[in-house]
Amino acid sequence: MPSRILVVDDSPTIRKVVGALLERHGFEAIPAVDGQDALERLNELAGADSGTAQVDLILLDFVMPRMNGFQFCRALRQDERLRATPVVLMSAKSDRIRETFVQQTGAIDAITKPFDAQALVAVIENAIRRAEAWRTRGEALAAGLPDDFEAPESLRQSTDSGARSARVALAGDLSVIPIGAALQLLQVEGQTGVLQVTDARTEVSIAMREGLIDLVQARNAGAEFRLGRYFVEHGIVSPEDIDRLLRDNTPTKPPPPAPDAPPVFPAHENASVARKLLGDILVDSGRVTRDQLRDALARQSSELIYEIVRWPRGRFEFRREPLPALAESARLRLPVASVVMEGFRRVDEWRLVESGLGDFEAVLQRDAVAIEQGGVDRLPRQEQRLLEMVDGEKTVREIIQQSHMSSFDACKILYQLIEARLVRRRAA
Repeated sequence: MPSRILVVDDSPTIRKVVGALLERHGFEAIPAVDGQDALERLNELAGADSGTAQVDLILLDFVMPRMNGFQFCRALRQDERLRATPVVLMSAKSDRIRETFVQQTGAIDAITKPFDAQALVAVIENAIRRAEAWRTRGEALAAGLPDDFEAPESLRQSTDSGARSARVALAGDLSVIPIGAALQLLQVEGQTGVLQVTDARTEVSIAMREGLIDLVQARNAGAEFRLGRYFVEHGIVSPEDIDRLLRDNTPTKPPPPAPDAPPVFPAHENASVARKLLGDILVDSGRVTRDQLRDALARQSSELIYEIVRWPRGRFEFRREPLPALAESARLRLPVASVVMEGFRRVDEWRLVESGLGDFEAVLQRDAVAIEQGGVDRLPRQEQRLLEMVDGEKTVREIIQQSHMSSFDACKILYQLIEARLVRRRAA
């Protein structure tokens, strides 16, 4: 009887390709769309009489909706019938999580997507062979599925007020543990606190409440991540409007007191010259609504996470501490899984788009004949706007900077215009 492999991945393409590959090499493939579906399949296959799982190996994607890889492994670990089933993580990030999360999830091995047939078959055969050896020696739980499968001790301990609440509960190197994996762990454990992520230049602060993202802020992240850009992109305000409102609301220091006047002490340092935040200025002036401000903050927070998912190097540090006032006010409650999944999708799409665009210093020009024949008036507004910016003088980089769009969205549209032959690179 061929070895039976449960393939758990939310991508129908991955399930189909991996399933066909396994069957060509003599395995029986059983598909599951996410962790919850996989548990249901396993329970169906686990015979009532035998009381054991009826699959030889589980190939498991790490980032999935409903129940991700971390949550699935926890549920698997808690079921006596299923706990000894070997798991191989199958993820674009598996090379980075091998040291920590293969152990934390009780996985036997990991393989990086995309993978070739030979590598996948070798990993599967090795995993099945090792699992059999553990079962024979009665050491499966000790060697392959650790009994201490839990979050790090620092995440499980309760915290007191004061200095203890601000101590570092989790920290790591992004080249070893990607930020998506760290966020998944904090979501699974329902943590509240602030996750600081830094590289050589930029610092991103992620406020989390009970495992959900309340707000993301950044320093030195670039103009495209400024809050005003999101309103300009949708035509709610203009850059000139924002400049004028900021200028009109610039705090001024009070005049010096008369020599014989009694001293006046503000409630806190620099209270008399505190600067109003742009979001509050726009709402107070009637330019945007509270709902529009909330939508902009959600986009800003999401895009900052998409950005740090791309970072190959850096450090992260999670502190269990009270959330900043802005996060308390925003309370966006963004789900980690969907934000991280979109970030991973964009990483793959970025590679395609950047290779298609080529040199960002290249000058683009429109193809007048193709535009006349193409009916560009039916293009979405943003695509028409970028097409109008292509004038035979601006470089790709200049168009992106002047578009008031995210780099990802602007590059994607320019790539599509090039592919549609409406735009081409100007000959040197």
